[in-house]
Amino acid sequence: MRKIYSAIDVGSSFIKIVVLEELDKKLNILANISYPSKGIEDGMIVDLKSAVISLREALNEINKSLGVKVDKAITSVPTENARYTVVDGYTTITSEDKIVTSEDILNCLQASIYNKIDEKEELVTVMPIKYIVDDQAEVKNPRGIHANKLGVLSMMITAPKQNIYKQVSMLSNAGVEVVDILFNSIGDYYALKEDNFDKESVGIINIGNDKTEVSIFSNGILKASNLIHIGSNEIEDDIAYAYNINLDKASSLKEMFITFDRNDASQSEVYETKDNANIKVKINQYEASEIASNKLREILEKAKKEINYLTKKEISYIIITGGIVNVPGFYETAREVFGERVVAKNFDVIGIRNYVYTSSYGMIKYFIEKLKLRGREYTMFNEDKEYKLVEERKNNKGFSFSKFFGYFFEKEE
Repeated sequence: MRKIYSAIDVGSSFIKIVVLEELDKKLNILANISYPSKGIEDGMIVDLKSAVISLREALNEINKSLGVKVDKAITSVPTENARYTVVDGYTTITSEDKIVTSEDILNCLQASIYNKIDEKEELVTVMPIKYIVDDQAEVKNPRGIHANKLGVLSMMITAPKQNIYKQVSMLSNAGVEVVDILFNSIGDYYALKEDNFDKESVGIINIGNDKTEVSIFSNGILKASNLIHIGSNEIEDDIAYAYNINLDKASSLKEMFITFDRNDASQSEVYETKDNANIKVKINQYEASEIASNKLREILEKAKKEINYLTKKEISYIIITGGIVNVPGFYETAREVFGERVVAKNFDVIGIRNYVYTSSYGMIKYFIEKLKLRGREYTMFNEDKEYKLVEERKNNKGFSFSKFFGYFFEKEE
């Protein structure tokens, strides 16, 4: 079965949408967009009407790109006041051959959270820490094992209902059915992790425009998270203040002119513009880069303090993501704060080589892994939509989905 998935990451400044296909155990990007958002502050919806309008506009753009309508998706929800609870549950294997099936695993996970969710909270996800077979052997994936009884120790992750319902309502009003909800940090981890990360403690830092999310993973399980109300917009604020220019010009300087590594900044390279008083100013790259790197260091120091608050364990790896990571010299400054624990890993996914998409892409990867563990197959696009997508695009020579529509015309072996 060929499967197509979509994920929507709703941020304070941008809505990021990724649509991809899973084919032959490979993930291929079909479409993506980063579109300005409205009505959202610090990751929370403050104006539902404006948020819905901006989401509809984003969906219209990606629907034009695909030629079909995205009406099902995984979406991110706020981590504000999230709760992490270790729970356990058990189920009896009732089949005649006593072989653990996907249904047994699902029953076991459901038993672990039964009657344990506060009435004011909603389940975000449950992450199995380990399975126990017949009260003895501990395994990661018990499917296919002979057993009389299956137990699980899992991490139950919940969040306030009002936060989640606002998010789901926004997508519903925009014509999208929410298939699953997740935290951005889970997407970031699955987008950027390496195999050895699942055996270590890992800190995830997602630097957004107006907030920074800090999360702790231990052996692949999300254990804790918190928000710091400071983000990359403050870099622009400092540049704008220093040179008396507007935020649009400061943003352009951040993205196109500065480097966070002052050793690479030029004393002679100058950017000329007019300030808010319409007076011509010359901005030195080295000086502007110093302003930016000082603010970045402040953000990272606060994130480091938050990591130390969230866990007393030694962190083996630090993964940092967010659009700011794309600015040259980022990792040089990050290493000044965290040392060699920082994982300088390129987000090298063809079609979305930009860190703003890590959450959306990783949410889909996590969703697929959940489906496999439960032995389920699922696609968010039906056959009619898949056919329309191919018909819409097959005559476009510049189209980059060749792998995607090729298989629709190939006969099964």
